[in-house]
Amino acid sequence: MSDLPDKFATLKISSRQIALLNALGELGSLRRAAAAIHTSQPAASLLLQQLEDRLGVQLFERLPRGMQATLFGEVMIRYAQGALHEFEYAEAQIAELARGATGMVRIGTVMGPVPTLLTRGVLAFKAQNPKVRVAIEVGTSDTLLPALIRGDFDVVLGRLPDQLDGQDLDIQLFEQGERMRIIARPRHPLTQKATPALSDLAPLTWILHPLGSPMRRQVENALKAAQLIQPLDIIETSSILATTAMLESSDMIAVVPNDVAEHYARYGMVAVLPIELPLAMANLGLLTSKARPVSAAVNGLLAFLKQQIGA
Repeated sequence: MSDLPDKFATLKISSRQIALLNALGELGSLRRAAAAIHTSQPAASLLLQQLEDRLGVQLFERLPRGMQATLFGEVMIRYAQGALHEFEYAEAQIAELARGATGMVRIGTVMGPVPTLLTRGVLAFKAQNPKVRVAIEVGTSDTLLPALIRGDFDVVLGRLPDQLDGQDLDIQLFEQGERMRIIARPRHPLTQKATPALSDLAPLTWILHPLGSPMRRQVENALKAAQLIQPLDIIETSSILATTAMLESSDMIAVVPNDVAEHYARYGMVAVLPIELPLAMANLGLLTSKARPVSAAVNGLLAFLKQQIGA
């Protein structure tokens, strides 16, 4: 067999060195990192020295009280974290296949598409792929997108937060100006008022998404535009279960996407207040990572989701 190309020779790094880099990144101490990977401190020191000699750079500064990663070290820590994460995902996929599954798809999504686009797409996909495991996690874009880049999800339905430029992502934008609605319990006092105004809401407790999420920023901008500048009484949560439970037992109000509001109003769980928020949410998108090969199962689900987008 001929020698491997030179580019593969540069990849010589052992699993022990990957584990050590990850432990050093977490613990900042050679002694504690050695204990974490079940080896002695001298053996860990040798592993690190061999890796630094191999790369020709210093990865860590040896300080009196611990280890400080250099810029080179930070690169290698990220590599080690990614390698371990990918191996854990591979283990999970193998376990699912061994149990009879034909694939696994991990979806991260914001709240808005769940009652409509996501549900229709997943149900259609599962009807034809009953043995593919589908895992769904609902969150906010500011947490979902970094998780997608990190490898926690295969696909995300969300919006690009301001702090992400999206260069590492394949993005298909599909929704213009998602409408946001204000909801309350069905017999809320404002449901009895003929023409409630936005100013009527200022004294109430608002349930909003956490700080940093695109929805929270847009809602706050809309309230400022409406000159509701006094500090609001706010409860923060991205959980629709927590939101509906608190609305049911109080006179609080919440801001949710239109499809979510209509879904819960259809079952009599909430009332949609006839008050328009002067805001336009950023476009929703279907996002995948450029750095990770897309499996047949993920490609299949993407096709069904894109069908729903087109519809």
